[in-house]
Amino acid sequence: MTPLSILITGASRGIGLTTAKKLAAKGHNVGLFDIDVEQLETALNDKAFKKAIKSNSIAHGNLDVTLPEDWDAAIELMNEKFGSIDVLINNAGILVTGDLPDTNLDAQLKLVDINCKGVLTGCHKVGSQMTGQSYEKIINLSSASAIYGQPEIAPYSASKFFVRGLTEALNIEFEPKGIKVVDVMPLWVQTDMTKGVSVTSIDRLGLNLTADDVGKLLYKLSVAPNKKLTKTHYSVGIPAKVFNALAQISPSASMVRWVNKMVGA
Repeated sequence: MTPLSILITGASRGIGLTTAKKLAAKGHNVGLFDIDVEQLETALNDKAFKKAIKSNSIAHGNLDVTLPEDWDAAIELMNEKFGSIDVLINNAGILVTGDLPDTNLDAQLKLVDINCKGVLTGCHKVGSQMTGQSYEKIINLSSASAIYGQPEIAPYSASKFFVRGLTEALNIEFEPKGIKVVDVMPLWVQTDMTKGVSVTSIDRLGLNLTADDVGKLLYKLSVAPNKKLTKTHYSVGIPAKVFNALAQISPSASMVRWVNKMVGA
């Protein structure tokens, strides 16, 4: 297939970096962007990018997803280097844990800025560049915590509800333009974000997913023609699939709430 041009946020580590490696290995043009440029440049020294860098199919740079001007610069770089952006993977996000009154308010507000405003700005900026080609899509990173609100990570969970709702709305809104908007909803993933984190739901369910597990799905969704994407939400891992299925078939929210309370409280 013709190489696609894919912009990934939060690409210096974890899910974003793993996905970038998979796409680069298959000859796609990949833009890796992150606020931690030093870590990003270190990551690009990995042998997985050697061939892609040699063939000039890698772009990278600073991107604070909360700043519209940073998005403008990243989009301009992608357009100059590859001519267009076919796929946006809104991966950047942060986590703050603990009972809400016991956590730092500034940290929680920063979480909302990155997880919500960052995704919204990316959809706005990149969506306006898309023309409706058969592979043009936006993939947002949501979470299984967007199925029912989770204790100890309440603002994070709420931010993923925002991502889920935005995805659903834009999936309909962008459809006449031929652009797909979908999200990926994993449970807890073994990344730097969850390293050393103490949350009841992790203690009970474990960290069973890897960045590679999510990266495989992101790769598959990125390179699939839009006509093959028949769903809006894509769960990752058996527990997330079970919780999502339960939420769909439960006659009321009480059962879902009970299950989540047993897992997370």
